[in-house]
Amino acid sequence: MPQPATPTHRAAARRRASRLLGLALVLLALALALPAGASALIPRGSGGDGWVKQTSGTTAYLRGVAFPDATHGWAVGSGGAILATTDAGATWIAQISGSSAPLDAVAFTDATHGWVVSSYGVILATTSGGATWSEQVAANTNTNGLSAVAFSDATHGWAVGSAILATTDGGATWSEQTSGATTWLNGVACSDATHGWAVGGWGAILATTDGGATWSAQRSGSSSEELVAVAFPDATHGWAVGDAGLILVTTDGGATWSKQSSGSTAYLKAVAFIDATHGWAVGSGGAILVTTDGGANWSAQASGTTAPLYAVAFPDATHGWALGGGYPLAGVILATTNGGFTPAPTGAPKIVKLKPPSGKRGALVTISGTDFGAAQGASAVKFGSKTCTVYASWSDTQITCNVPTKAKYGVVKVTVTTTAGKSNGKGFKVKR
Repeated sequence: MPQPATPTHRAAARRRASRLLGLALVLLALALALPAGASALIPRGSGGDGWVKQTSGTTAYLRGVAFPDATHGWAVGSGGAILATTDAGATWIAQISGSSAPLDAVAFTDATHGWVVSSYGVILATTSGGATWSEQVAANTNTNGLSAVAFSDATHGWAVGSAILATTDGGATWSEQTSGATTWLNGVACSDATHGWAVGGWGAILATTDGGATWSAQRSGSSSEELVAVAFPDATHGWAVGDAGLILVTTDGGATWSKQSSGSTAYLKAVAFIDATHGWAVGSGGAILVTTDGGANWSAQASGTTAPLYAVAFPDATHGWALGGGYPLAGVILATTNGGFTPAPTGAPKIVKLKPPSGKRGALVTISGTDFGAAQGASAVKFGSKTCTVYASWSDTQITCNVPTKAKYGVVKVTVTTTAGKSNGKGFKVKR
Protein backbone atom coordinates (compact mmCIF):
# COMPACT_ATOMS: atom_id res chain seq x y z
CA MET A 1 0.00 0.00 0.00
CA PRO A 2 1.27 3.55 -0.64
CA GLN A 3 3.08 5.04 2.33
CA PRO A 4 1.63 8.08 4.10
CA ALA A 5 3.24 11.26 3.30
CA THR A 6 4.46 13.00 6.85
CA PRO A 7 10.91 16.28 -6.94
CA THR A 8 20.15 20.43 -24.28
CA HIS A 9 23.78 20.45 -27.98
CA ARG A 10 22.33 22.38 -30.68
CA ALA A 11 22.88 20.71 -34.03
CA ALA A 12 21.55 20.85 -37.53
CA ALA A 13 18.15 19.27 -37.86
CA ARG A 14 19.42 16.61 -40.22
CA ARG A 15 22.27 15.61 -37.96
CA ARG A 16 19.96 15.52 -34.91
CA ALA A 17 17.44 13.33 -36.71
CA SER A 18 20.25 10.99 -37.75
CA ARG A 19 21.49 10.68 -34.17
CA LEU A 20 17.99 10.03 -32.86
CA LEU A 21 17.39 7.38 -35.50
CA GLY A 22 20.69 5.72 -34.67
CA LEU A 23 19.90 5.79 -30.95
CA ALA A 24 16.48 4.31 -31.59
CA LEU A 25 18.01 1.46 -33.59
CA VAL A 26 20.54 0.80 -30.83
CA LEU A 27 17.85 0.75 -28.15
CA LEU A 28 15.71 -1.55 -30.28
CA ALA A 29 18.63 -3.93 -30.67
CA LEU A 30 19.27 -3.84 -26.93
CA ALA A 31 15.62 -4.47 -26.15
CA LEU A 32 15.52 -7.46 -28.48
CA ALA A 33 18.67 -8.82 -26.88
CA LEU A 34 17.31 -8.57 -23.35
CA PRO A 35 15.91 -11.64 -21.65
CA ALA A 36 12.20 -11.79 -20.92
CA GLY A 37 11.25 -9.51 -18.04
CA ALA A 38 14.35 -7.32 -18.34
CA SER A 39 14.34 -3.63 -19.23
CA ALA A 40 16.79 -1.31 -20.91
CA LEU A 41 17.88 2.08 -19.61
CA ILE A 42 15.75 4.96 -20.86
CA PRO A 43 17.78 7.54 -22.81
CA ARG A 44 18.31 10.91 -21.17
CA GLY A 45 15.60 13.43 -21.91
CA SER A 46 12.83 10.86 -22.36
CA GLY A 47 11.62 10.55 -18.79
CA GLY A 48 14.40 8.35 -17.47
CA ASP A 49 16.63 11.12 -16.18
CA GLY A 50 16.54 10.17 -12.52
CA TRP A 51 15.11 13.17 -10.65
CA VAL A 52 13.84 16.19 -12.57
CA LYS A 53 12.42 19.47 -11.32
CA GLN A 54 8.71 20.19 -11.78
CA THR A 55 7.19 23.67 -11.90
CA SER A 56 5.23 24.18 -8.68
CA GLY A 57 4.18 27.79 -9.32
CA THR A 58 4.45 28.60 -5.62
CA THR A 59 6.83 30.48 -3.35
CA ALA A 60 5.77 28.38 -0.36
CA TYR A 61 8.21 26.16 1.44
CA LEU A 62 6.72 22.73 0.87
CA ARG A 63 6.62 20.24 3.75
CA GLY A 64 4.29 17.36 2.89
CA VAL A 65 3.38 15.25 -0.14
CA ALA A 66 0.95 12.42 -0.90
CA PHE A 67 0.40 10.35 -4.04
CA PRO A 68 -2.16 7.56 -3.68
CA ASP A 69 -1.45 6.60 -7.30
CA ALA A 70 0.93 7.61 -10.08
CA THR A 71 -1.12 10.56 -11.35
CA HIS A 72 -3.01 12.15 -8.43
CA GLY A 73 -0.94 14.07 -5.90
CA TRP A 74 -1.00 16.84 -3.32
CA ALA A 75 1.71 19.01 -1.77
CA VAL A 76 1.33 21.27 1.27
CA GLY A 77 3.45 23.95 2.88
CA SER A 78 3.81 27.38 4.40
CA GLY A 79 1.04 29.97 4.36
CA GLY A 80 -1.72 27.40 4.05
CA ALA A 81 -0.49 26.30 0.62
CA ILE A 82 -2.07 23.23 -0.96
CA LEU A 83 -1.12 22.22 -4.51
CA ALA A 84 -2.72 19.41 -6.50
CA THR A 85 -1.99 17.53 -9.71
CA THR A 86 -3.96 15.04 -11.75
CA ASP A 87 -1.24 14.48 -14.36
CA ALA A 88 1.69 13.27 -12.26
CA GLY A 89 2.98 16.79 -11.69
CA ALA A 90 3.10 18.02 -15.28
CA THR A 91 0.86 20.76 -13.91
CA TRP A 92 0.31 21.78 -10.31
CA ILE A 93 -2.77 23.81 -9.35
CA ALA A 94 -3.25 25.76 -6.11
CA GLN A 95 -6.26 24.72 -4.03
CA ILE A 96 -8.04 26.90 -1.50
CA SER A 97 -7.24 25.58 1.97
CA GLY A 98 -9.09 28.27 3.89
CA SER A 99 -6.14 28.50 6.28
CA SER A 100 -3.03 30.63 6.53
CA ALA A 101 -1.35 28.26 8.96
CA PRO A 102 1.81 26.42 7.93
CA LEU A 103 0.71 23.00 6.70
CA ASP A 104 3.14 20.26 7.64
CA ALA A 105 1.83 16.93 6.38
CA VAL A 106 -0.79 15.41 4.09
CA ALA A 107 -2.26 11.94 3.57
CA PHE A 108 -4.57 10.61 0.87
CA THR A 109 -6.03 7.10 0.76
CA ASP A 110 -7.40 7.51 -2.78
CA ALA A 111 -8.02 10.27 -5.31
CA THR A 112 -10.76 11.91 -3.23
CA HIS A 113 -10.19 11.39 0.52
CA GLY A 114 -7.41 13.43 2.11
CA TRP A 115 -6.27 15.11 5.33
CA VAL A 116 -3.77 17.85 6.17
CA VAL A 117 -2.32 18.78 9.58
CA SER A 118 -0.45 21.79 10.92
CA SER A 119 1.95 22.61 13.71
CA TYR A 120 -0.73 25.12 14.71
CA GLY A 121 -3.08 22.23 15.52
CA VAL A 122 -5.21 22.67 12.39
CA ILE A 123 -6.74 19.59 10.73
CA LEU A 124 -8.20 19.95 7.23
CA ALA A 125 -10.07 17.31 5.27
CA THR A 126 -11.54 16.76 1.82
CA THR A 127 -13.76 14.14 0.24
CA SER A 128 -13.58 15.73 -3.21
CA GLY A 129 -9.90 15.54 -4.05
CA GLY A 130 -9.37 19.02 -2.68
CA ALA A 131 -12.10 20.80 -4.64
CA THR A 132 -13.22 21.85 -1.17
CA TRP A 133 -11.38 21.64 2.15
CA SER A 134 -13.01 21.92 5.57
CA GLU A 135 -11.57 22.14 9.05
CA GLN A 136 -12.06 19.23 11.41
CA VAL A 137 -12.14 19.80 15.16
CA ALA A 138 -10.28 17.69 17.68
CA ALA A 139 -12.56 18.38 20.63
CA ASN A 140 -11.54 17.76 24.24
CA THR A 141 -7.88 17.15 23.42
CA ASN A 142 -4.68 18.64 24.76
CA THR A 143 -2.87 18.92 21.44
CA ASN A 144 -0.97 22.14 20.79
CA GLY A 145 0.21 21.17 17.35
CA LEU A 146 0.49 18.33 14.84
CA SER A 147 3.37 17.35 12.62
CA ALA A 148 2.29 14.15 10.83
CA VAL A 149 -0.80 12.26 9.70
CA ALA A 150 -1.45 8.75 8.39
CA PHE A 151 -4.58 6.91 7.26
CA SER A 152 -4.91 3.20 6.56
CA ASP A 153 -8.23 3.69 4.76
CA ALA A 154 -10.90 6.37 4.33
CA THR A 155 -12.04 6.10 7.97
CA HIS A 156 -9.12 5.04 10.21
CA GLY A 157 -6.31 7.50 10.84
CA TRP A 158 -3.86 9.04 13.30
CA ALA A 159 -2.31 12.49 13.68
CA VAL A 160 0.65 13.11 15.98
CA GLY A 161 2.58 16.03 17.45
CA SER A 162 2.18 17.10 21.05
CA ALA A 163 -0.24 14.16 21.42
CA ILE A 164 -1.68 11.23 19.48
CA LEU A 165 -5.11 11.79 17.97
CA ALA A 166 -7.18 9.08 16.30
CA THR A 167 -10.32 8.82 14.22
CA THR A 168 -12.44 5.90 13.07
CA ASP A 169 -14.90 7.95 11.03
CA GLY A 170 -12.72 9.82 8.58
CA GLY A 171 -12.13 12.69 10.96
CA ALA A 172 -15.73 13.56 11.74
CA THR A 173 -14.53 13.04 15.31
CA TRP A 174 -10.98 12.95 16.67
CA SER A 175 -10.03 11.70 20.12
CA GLU A 176 -6.79 11.76 22.07
CA GLN A 177 -5.21 8.39 22.81
CA THR A 178 -3.10 7.66 25.86
CA SER A 179 0.46 7.11 24.68
CA GLY A 180 2.70 7.87 27.63
CA ALA A 181 4.85 9.99 25.32
CA THR A 182 6.96 12.65 27.01
CA THR A 183 8.43 14.15 23.84
CA TRP A 184 7.11 15.73 20.67
CA LEU A 185 6.18 13.13 18.05
CA ASN A 186 7.43 13.92 14.54
CA GLY A 187 6.19 11.04 12.42
CA VAL A 188 3.47 8.40 12.22
CA ALA A 189 2.78 5.37 10.01
CA CYS A 190 0.22 2.60 9.89
CA SER A 191 0.11 -0.64 7.93
CA ASP A 192 -3.60 -1.23 8.57
CA ALA A 193 -6.39 -0.11 10.91
CA THR A 194 -4.84 -1.75 13.97
CA HIS A 195 -1.04 -1.53 13.56
CA GLY A 196 0.57 1.89 13.96
CA TRP A 197 3.88 3.50 14.95
CA ALA A 198 4.94 7.00 16.00
CA VAL A 199 8.45 8.41 16.36
CA GLY A 200 9.93 11.50 17.97
CA GLY A 201 12.67 13.09 20.02
CA TRP A 202 15.21 11.17 22.08
CA GLY A 203 14.81 8.13 19.86
CA ALA A 204 11.20 7.64 20.91
CA ILE A 205 9.24 4.92 19.11
CA LEU A 206 5.68 4.05 20.13
CA ALA A 207 3.58 1.23 18.69
CA THR A 208 0.05 -0.10 18.80
CA THR A 209 -1.47 -3.38 17.63
CA ASP A 210 -5.04 -2.58 18.64
CA GLY A 211 -5.85 0.61 16.79
CA GLY A 212 -4.39 2.80 19.52
CA ALA A 213 -6.40 1.49 22.46
CA THR A 214 -2.95 0.95 23.93
CA TRP A 215 0.44 2.33 22.89
CA SER A 216 3.74 0.90 24.11
CA ALA A 217 7.30 2.14 23.87
CA GLN A 218 9.76 0.24 21.68
CA ARG A 219 13.54 0.29 22.21
CA SER A 220 15.16 2.19 19.36
CA GLY A 221 18.70 2.01 20.72
CA SER A 222 19.12 5.69 19.79
CA SER A 223 17.96 7.53 22.89
CA SER A 224 20.07 10.61 22.19
CA GLU A 225 19.00 11.05 18.56
CA GLU A 226 15.97 12.62 16.92
CA LEU A 227 13.68 10.39 14.88
CA VAL A 228 11.75 12.41 12.32
CA ALA A 229 9.83 10.00 10.10
CA VAL A 230 8.74 6.36 9.94
CA ALA A 231 7.42 4.02 7.24
CA PHE A 232 5.82 0.57 7.44
CA PRO A 233 4.76 -1.10 4.17
CA ASP A 234 3.39 -4.02 6.20
CA ALA A 235 2.96 -5.01 9.84
CA THR A 236 6.50 -6.35 10.30
CA HIS A 237 8.92 -4.36 8.12
CA GLY A 238 9.62 -0.78 9.15
CA TRP A 239 12.17 2.02 8.94
CA ALA A 240 12.69 5.19 10.96
CA VAL A 241 15.01 8.04 9.96
CA GLY A 242 16.47 11.10 11.66
CA ASP A 243 19.46 13.30 12.23
CA ALA A 244 23.00 12.67 10.98
CA GLY A 245 21.92 10.08 8.43
CA LEU A 246 20.30 7.87 11.05
CA ILE A 247 18.29 4.94 9.68
CA LEU A 248 16.75 2.26 11.91
CA VAL A 249 15.12 -0.94 10.66
CA THR A 250 12.88 -3.64 12.10
CA THR A 251 11.66 -6.90 10.60
CA ASP A 252 9.47 -7.92 13.54
CA GLY A 253 7.08 -5.02 13.89
CA GLY A 254 9.42 -3.09 16.14
CA ALA A 255 10.11 -5.75 18.78
CA THR A 256 13.73 -5.10 17.85
CA TRP A 257 15.30 -2.18 15.98
CA SER A 258 18.82 -1.96 14.56
CA LYS A 259 20.86 0.67 12.74
CA GLN A 260 21.58 0.56 9.03
CA SER A 261 24.53 2.27 7.35
CA SER A 262 23.18 5.13 5.26
CA GLY A 263 26.54 6.46 4.10
CA SER A 264 25.17 9.95 4.68
CA THR A 265 25.38 12.63 7.34
CA ALA A 266 22.29 14.46 6.07
CA TYR A 267 19.45 15.23 8.44
CA LEU A 268 16.90 12.77 7.05
CA LYS A 269 13.39 14.19 7.21
CA ALA A 270 11.21 11.67 5.38
CA VAL A 271 11.15 8.02 4.32
CA ALA A 272 8.91 5.95 2.03
CA PHE A 273 8.82 2.21 1.34
CA ILE A 274 6.52 0.52 -1.16
CA ASP A 275 7.38 -2.99 0.02
CA ALA A 276 9.95 -4.80 2.16
CA THR A 277 12.84 -4.03 -0.21
CA HIS A 278 12.33 -0.75 -2.12
CA GLY A 279 12.67 2.49 -0.18
CA TRP A 280 13.79 6.12 -0.33
CA ALA A 281 14.83 8.69 2.29
CA VAL A 282 15.31 12.44 1.78
CA GLY A 283 16.76 15.25 3.83
CA SER A 284 19.01 18.26 4.17
CA GLY A 285 21.17 19.54 1.32
CA GLY A 286 18.93 17.89 -1.28
CA ALA A 287 19.91 14.43 -0.09
CA ILE A 288 18.07 11.46 -1.60
CA LEU A 289 18.99 7.91 -0.58
CA VAL A 290 17.66 4.70 -2.11
CA THR A 291 17.70 0.99 -1.31
CA THR A 292 16.49 -2.00 -3.29
CA ASP A 293 17.39 -4.61 -0.68
CA GLY A 294 15.55 -3.48 2.42
CA GLY A 295 18.33 -1.17 3.52
CA ALA A 296 21.19 -3.65 3.55
CA ASN A 297 22.70 -1.17 1.13
CA TRP A 298 21.78 2.52 0.74
CA SER A 299 23.13 4.71 -2.07
CA ALA A 300 22.81 8.39 -2.90
CA GLN A 301 20.83 9.63 -5.88
CA ALA A 302 21.46 12.93 -7.68
CA SER A 303 18.66 15.35 -6.79
CA GLY A 304 20.01 18.39 -8.64
CA THR A 305 19.22 20.69 -5.71
CA THR A 306 20.79 21.82 -2.47
CA ALA A 307 17.42 22.73 -0.98
CA PRO A 308 16.36 20.72 2.08
CA LEU A 309 13.86 18.02 1.15
CA TYR A 310 11.10 17.43 3.70
CA ALA A 311 8.84 14.84 2.12
CA VAL A 312 8.87 11.92 -0.29
CA ALA A 313 6.14 9.76 -1.80
CA PHE A 314 6.25 6.67 -4.01
CA PRO A 315 3.02 4.93 -5.05
CA ASP A 316 5.07 2.28 -6.89
CA ALA A 317 8.69 1.36 -7.62
CA THR A 318 9.22 3.87 -10.42
CA HIS A 319 7.04 6.94 -9.84
CA GLY A 320 8.15 9.22 -7.03
CA TRP A 321 8.14 12.80 -5.77
CA ALA A 322 10.36 14.64 -3.29
CA LEU A 323 9.77 18.20 -2.20
CA GLY A 324 10.89 20.92 0.14
CA GLY A 325 12.54 24.28 0.04
CA GLY A 326 14.32 26.75 2.27
CA TYR A 327 15.54 30.31 1.72
CA PRO A 328 16.26 31.23 -1.01
CA LEU A 329 14.91 28.10 -2.72
CA ALA A 330 11.12 27.74 -2.44
CA GLY A 331 8.45 25.54 -3.96
CA VAL A 332 10.87 22.73 -4.80
CA ILE A 333 9.23 19.66 -6.35
CA LEU A 334 11.29 16.84 -7.87
CA ALA A 335 9.86 13.87 -9.72
CA THR A 336 11.09 10.59 -11.17
CA THR A 337 9.62 7.94 -13.43
CA ASN A 338 12.41 5.41 -13.01
CA GLY A 339 12.89 5.16 -9.26
CA GLY A 340 15.35 8.04 -9.23
CA PHE A 341 18.14 6.16 -10.97
CA THR A 342 20.30 8.16 -13.37
CA PRO A 343 21.00 6.35 -16.66
CA ALA A 344 24.60 5.73 -17.52
CA PRO A 345 26.09 7.72 -20.41
CA THR A 346 25.19 6.25 -23.80
CA GLY A 347 28.50 7.13 -25.43
CA ALA A 348 32.10 7.91 -24.53
CA PRO A 349 32.51 11.43 -23.08
CA LYS A 350 33.96 14.23 -25.19
CA ILE A 351 35.64 17.40 -23.93
CA VAL A 352 35.05 20.49 -26.06
CA LYS A 353 36.36 23.33 -23.91
CA LEU A 354 38.18 24.14 -20.67
CA LYS A 355 37.54 27.47 -18.95
CA PRO A 356 39.95 28.89 -18.01
CA PRO A 357 42.58 27.03 -20.07
CA SER A 358 45.18 27.56 -17.35
CA GLY A 359 45.35 28.07 -13.61
CA LYS A 360 47.05 27.21 -10.36
CA ARG A 361 46.56 24.11 -8.26
CA GLY A 362 43.19 24.32 -6.53
CA ALA A 363 41.77 26.66 -9.17
CA LEU A 364 38.17 26.10 -10.29
CA VAL A 365 37.89 24.82 -13.87
CA THR A 366 34.74 24.30 -15.95
CA ILE A 367 34.84 21.45 -18.45
CA SER A 368 32.29 21.63 -21.26
CA GLY A 369 31.43 18.78 -23.59
CA THR A 370 29.06 15.86 -24.07
CA ASP A 371 28.09 12.54 -22.49
CA PHE A 372 29.57 13.19 -19.04
CA GLY A 373 26.47 11.68 -17.42
CA ALA A 374 23.74 13.47 -15.48
CA ALA A 375 25.46 12.63 -12.18
CA GLN A 376 29.05 11.87 -11.28
CA GLY A 377 28.56 8.43 -9.80
CA ALA A 378 31.82 6.52 -10.29
CA SER A 379 33.05 8.89 -13.05
CA ALA A 380 36.13 11.05 -12.57
CA VAL A 381 38.23 13.87 -14.03
CA LYS A 382 42.01 13.68 -14.29
CA PHE A 383 44.60 16.39 -14.79
CA GLY A 384 47.42 14.30 -16.16
CA SER A 385 47.79 11.41 -13.74
CA LYS A 386 46.10 13.15 -10.81
CA THR A 387 42.39 12.67 -10.13
CA CYS A 388 40.14 15.53 -9.07
CA THR A 389 38.72 15.07 -5.59
CA VAL A 390 36.68 18.27 -5.29
CA TYR A 391 33.71 18.82 -7.62
CA ALA A 392 31.43 21.87 -7.54
CA SER A 393 28.94 20.47 -10.06
CA TRP A 394 28.42 17.68 -12.58
CA SER A 395 25.96 17.44 -15.47
CA ASP A 396 25.81 15.70 -18.82
CA THR A 397 27.40 18.67 -20.60
CA GLN A 398 29.40 20.47 -17.93
CA ILE A 399 31.67 19.64 -14.99
CA THR A 400 33.16 22.13 -12.56
CA CYS A 401 36.02 20.93 -10.36
CA ASN A 402 39.23 22.05 -8.70
CA VAL A 403 42.66 21.40 -10.17
CA PRO A 404 44.20 18.61 -8.03
CA THR A 405 46.61 19.92 -5.39
CA LYS A 406 49.37 17.63 -6.65
CA ALA A 407 48.84 18.14 -10.37
CA LYS A 408 52.09 18.35 -12.36
CA TYR A 409 53.18 21.86 -13.30
CA GLY A 410 53.09 22.74 -16.97
CA VAL A 411 50.73 21.52 -19.68
CA VAL A 412 48.77 18.37 -18.80
CA LYS A 413 45.96 16.51 -20.52
CA VAL A 414 42.54 16.78 -18.87
CA THR A 415 40.34 13.69 -19.35
CA VAL A 416 36.92 12.51 -18.19
CA THR A 417 36.32 8.82 -17.57
CA THR A 418 32.83 7.34 -17.24
CA THR A 419 31.39 3.83 -17.40
CA ALA A 420 31.07 4.36 -21.16
CA GLY A 421 34.75 5.10 -21.70
CA LYS A 422 37.47 7.73 -21.60
CA SER A 423 37.30 11.13 -23.28
CA ASN A 424 39.76 12.86 -25.53
CA GLY A 425 42.49 14.81 -23.77
CA LYS A 426 42.36 18.60 -23.60
CA GLY A 427 45.47 20.63 -22.76
CA PHE A 428 45.53 22.65 -19.53
CA LYS A 429 48.48 24.62 -18.17
CA VAL A 430 49.04 24.22 -14.43
CA LYS A 431 50.70 27.42 -13.20
CA ARG A 432 53.07 27.79 -10.28
